[in-house]
Amino acid sequence: MLLLALDTSTRHASVALCSEERLYGEHTWQAGNNHSVEMLEHVQHLCTESGVALSALEGLAVAIGPGSFNGVRVAVATAKTLAFALGKPLVGISTLEVSAAQHQLWPGPVCALLEAGRTDLYAGCYLFESQTNQGVITYSPRLLGDCQVLPVRELAHYLQAEIKPLLNSTGVISTTPYLLCGEISESSRLELATSLAGQALFAPTIPSARRASTLASLAWLRIEEQRLDDPLTLEPLYLRRPNITTSTRKQPLLGKQPASLN
Repeated sequence: MLLLALDTSTRHASVALCSEERLYGEHTWQAGNNHSVEMLEHVQHLCTESGVALSALEGLAVAIGPGSFNGVRVAVATAKTLAFALGKPLVGISTLEVSAAQHQLWPGPVCALLEAGRTDLYAGCYLFESQTNQGVITYSPRLLGDCQVLPVRELAHYLQAEIKPLLNSTGVISTTPYLLCGEISESSRLELATSLAGQALFAPTIPSARRASTLASLAWLRIEEQRLDDPLTLEPLYLRRPNITTSTRKQPLLGKQPASLN
């Protein structure tokens, strides 16, 4: 089964083309704000290099956020369109889950983070449970609680009050430190290092970079379990509404009454 995986959730973007056993190719790059143009170019180059036509795809996987409102929408809209047009299975997976899965071998909880603006972080905590099938080991993610939008200063309290009780119920040794990963600023890292001293470690930056091949691996597990998404109803996972500002020049068009001409 040939799968195309798309992730343009942040300025860091990635696309991959693979089957269950073979990675045909993967492009990972810094997209800035040019997701809509650059993603399609990378997909085209990937298919050309692999000698594969889009019509040959047998499945689509997409990172659905949270992240950049425009960035997330680009990949989700493209994946939905292709899945609907080709009549192929579609799987949408949280960007935080993809980020955490880069560290699925960690024996304790993995907390994936992304900058959300306004000094907030998107956060999702996961455990990865191993299973073996015909001598091949795979790791299934388990989300602890719900994905959150939290001020940096409140993350330590959230882990202690909300996540730790869930860990205790799973039998995970409570002294195992959290592994923090994802795209966060230096100021957020410093604040977290202080508030979580002795409770958490930071994953190195480069191994933390999200890769579409990891997204594809997560998608295979869901496809095998028939946990598919409907391309007509799949929506981005934003966690909060965008911060939209309006131009004062357009106020009359937005309901403000124009000044009288008399």
